[in-house]
Amino acid sequence: MGFSRSIVVGSSAFMLGMVFVCQVIDIPLLYMPVTDEAIANAYKFYGMWYEAPGAVKVLFHVALMLPVVALVAKLHRWTESAMFFDGSSLALQVATIVLYLTVHIPSLRTFLPDSQTTTSFSILPPPPPRAVEPTESEKIEAVRVLAAGNTLVGLLTLGVIGMQLGQEYARRQEEKEQREIDARAGVAAAAAGAESKKTI
Repeated sequence: MGFSRSIVVGSSAFMLGMVFVCQVIDIPLLYMPVTDEAIANAYKFYGMWYEAPGAVKVLFHVALMLPVVALVAKLHRWTESAMFFDGSSLALQVATIVLYLTVHIPSLRTFLPDSQTTTSFSILPPPPPRAVEPTESEKIEAVRVLAAGNTLVGLLTLGVIGMQLGQEYARRQEEKEQREIDARAGVAAAAAGAESKKTI
């Protein structure tokens, strides 16, 4: 497995691990009757991440963006394998980033107060001031939308990992078939050489 592919798989596995951790909170919000305890746990859990130190947020954003850089570097070869596997992986990773920007960030800003962490890291501009504070029902809807977004991120990330592993499998199969072809060609050439010597 090449260096670029290892970066993509490693970063995607890190993101998938984060999604699995979130499922402890998300499952009661999506697949069970919603209770006040589940909502309170979600507020507390996501509030912890929202107020995390800047280094944690930097690590998260690096893991989110690093596969894009690695996939673009792989895609420049423009082989059939790169166009299919790396192109599909890049599309899935970009979809993950779009989902994060359009679902996760607005949802967090809806059901959580403004961050009080003075060292908070953010590459995003501050949200515009709200004319009316969100109601409790809007907050509950936002946290459930966030949970659903996590599920979609998990599926997209699995797609990225699957594409990269599929590319590695296809490469090894191609190399195996090429070795078999070369071996048969070598045997045929040796047989032809032996036959020509007998004729002489």
